[in-house]
Amino acid sequence: MQASSEKAFPAIVAQYIEEKRAMGFKFEKSAQILRTICLLQEETDMGKPILSKELFVRWAQQTSWETLGNRTQRISVLRGLSNYMIRIGNTAVPIPVRFSPCKEYEYSPYIFSDEQLGKILRAVDESCSEESVSQLEKDLPLIFRLLIGCGLRATETLNIRRDDVDLEGMTIFLKRTKNMKERIIPIAASLNERLQAHLERPAMLLGYSDSGLLFQNGQGKPHSSNHLYWKFREYLWKAGIPHGGRGKGPRLHDLRHTYAVRIMNKWVRDGHNLTTSLPYLAIYMGHSGLKASQHYLRMISQMHPHLLGMVDDCYGWVIPEVQHEEQQ
Repeated sequence: MQASSEKAFPAIVAQYIEEKRAMGFKFEKSAQILRTICLLQEETDMGKPILSKELFVRWAQQTSWETLGNRTQRISVLRGLSNYMIRIGNTAVPIPVRFSPCKEYEYSPYIFSDEQLGKILRAVDESCSEESVSQLEKDLPLIFRLLIGCGLRATETLNIRRDDVDLEGMTIFLKRTKNMKERIIPIAASLNERLQAHLERPAMLLGYSDSGLLFQNGQGKPHSSNHLYWKFREYLWKAGIPHGGRGKGPRLHDLRHTYAVRIMNKWVRDGHNLTTSLPYLAIYMGHSGLKASQHYLRMISQMHPHLLGMVDDCYGWVIPEVQHEEQQ
């Protein structure tokens, strides 16, 4: 509904922010950027319900102290607002996508083979079988099986609460997630048995039953993700999997990438329609859109050349090469 007030631009921005948050986005940093845009719009368009070319030109100028990435992000926020205003019937200058291209993945994920995943789990189990291991190490066999078998993020796994686990329904309800996207994760029967044994384990730490956490340290708080990462590095070494050093990987998060690629690889082999399957994967993984899932398709094409023809022929339109509009 188009606003009629002469000072309606801030109201439109507030409606846009409300819509984004209703969709599940935190939208905190973007909201801060939009407040700055409101100040500039007051100078250029006097608060009227319009987004003018003059505002865009001034906003798109790169300052001497910011990076190209920061400028792109600023423009992306304005472009989102422009699209919203056009959609609800307000006057706004269309902002071409070339001014806010999607950021491509700078890091090439490491995809583990089935054999490597088995070696990692054996290294975890062997290291955690000693009587003198820490509470974290006692929890690691189950934590790593959740990471590998369900594709969870590390922080999601460490923040699971005991009442989030439904043994009868064989699911885990993830509430504390990135992008605030709650989701229900189905679990295999073997993993469900391990979860049941874990839940029935007698309390070994003071305050364990009061914390409500599925995994906790000696203070009744979630285990440190940094500690988890360094144990992962230890298990890589024991499994004979080389690490390339800082920024090279394999990273702990690559277990999640591996899960997604294995799922999509199976779908391609089984002849599933990826047109309808990709959104399901995005929802399951808790992605904010399809971009990450499309990235996995590219990885499948690179890793399995024999599947390349099938992927390109049937789903090439899903993973088009990035094309930037030419400057006029």
